[in-house]
Amino acid sequence: MRHLALAALLGICGCSGSGTTREDYTFYPLEDSGESESPVPRRAASEPDKPMTLDLLSAMRLAGAENIDISVMQTRLEARRADTDEAFSRYLPDLRLGFNYLRHDGLRQDSTGEVGEQPMSSFGAGPGLSLQLDPVEARFQHLRALQLEEAAEQKARRTRAEAVVHSAILYLELVRASGLVAVSEEAVERSREQVKLQEGAAELQAVLGVELARARAELARDLEALLASREGLRGAGIRLATWLRLPPQVPLIPETKDIQPLGLVGADRSLADLLDSALAASPDLAEMRALNRAAREMENAATWGPWTPDIYAAAGHGAYGGGPGNGGLFGGLGDRTDIAAGLSWNLRGLGLGDRARKRKTRAEALEAGLEAARAREQLSAEVVVGWERSKSLLGRIEAATKGVAAAAETLKLVEARFEAGDVIQLEVLEAIRAVAAARAVLIDTVVFYNQTQHLLYYRVRGASWRQAAE
Repeated sequence: MRHLALAALLGICGCSGSGTTREDYTFYPLEDSGESESPVPRRAASEPDKPMTLDLLSAMRLAGAENIDISVMQTRLEARRADTDEAFSRYLPDLRLGFNYLRHDGLRQDSTGEVGEQPMSSFGAGPGLSLQLDPVEARFQHLRALQLEEAAEQKARRTRAEAVVHSAILYLELVRASGLVAVSEEAVERSREQVKLQEGAAELQAVLGVELARARAELARDLEALLASREGLRGAGIRLATWLRLPPQVPLIPETKDIQPLGLVGADRSLADLLDSALAASPDLAEMRALNRAAREMENAATWGPWTPDIYAAAGHGAYGGGPGNGGLFGGLGDRTDIAAGLSWNLRGLGLGDRARKRKTRAEALEAGLEAARAREQLSAEVVVGWERSKSLLGRIEAATKGVAAAAETLKLVEARFEAGDVIQLEVLEAIRAVAAARAVLIDTVVFYNQTQHLLYYRVRGASWRQAAE
């Protein structure tokens, strides 16, 4: 009965063109995949075969909660953040704490230049600080790490948004399969009515045996189509459950209201406005820009590195003792403080290394720019295709809705004429088949339109959204 109600909803008021598109979906920024709790609890092991009713928003929220791709990208983002912290640590000195022991036997040159046997031993213990800093390298490596972190964050945001969009696509496939099951069930019910009618008439007139055989053949065809549509529904449910990390053995049942057209991107928006919004919100372009800036930072490091000195500084304080021979280890025991500092200018490979590094970073920046240009062109093409397709599909929905109404009216008239004896039963069966075909076309068109709207909305809004009901 649920599927029959769905078919009736389709035929009466479910899909009637652009004037009835649903606009009760509100989208908000998605900053963390775990920020919204799963609206659908995990199925207990004691009821693995109990159907689970799922609406579109719940499916989209589930995709953002426990998706493996999102978790992988989140771990990569954490690794990039650790790289940023490591790059910043280059500004800080190293702390050492320990002791050392020195033993010398044999010849040694003293401060007067004389060489002779001078056995000696010494030891020291205590903390020390040392700093070996290339300020230009440290500065631009840190800036580069920040840009790479930004690129990883944009990639993670894109992955989250794509996971949500893909869940919507799979859910709409489930809606499509459920609608086709409803259409097939209604066709089977009508065919059974024809078989019962012909069975009753065949008892009175033997000549109607052909009509009965034809009705039974049509019923068999409709039953086969029903089994195939149920198989498609189960497969769509398994694919969605796998993506949402739900138990695949749990049958998923979509909400009937989700068969209506969705107005996510207003038909009144101009194509130029959509393109501007898409280019501004694209996570792919933001990632490419961050990679370009990262390469530019390393080019700056290669440019300014030879002109800026490296800084060396060290300081230590602790116990120290020593003396001549083996027995003087503890002679002159006391405290010792050492401080050292220095500056040095370096030309890597006599300057050849710095020039090669600049060429490399320029090539990397150029590559990022070219990738951004390609992503920009591809994004623009996808927005234009989605916009044009949405307009076309709205017209097709209106035409398909009229086709369903016309087919239903034709069936009604043919049945009335059949009862009056003006037409043969074959015309009734053909009218039933035409109604089922028209409703299947309407379902396919609406689902395709809704999928196109989700993809277009994602392209226009980028990764800066999540879904939630008002």
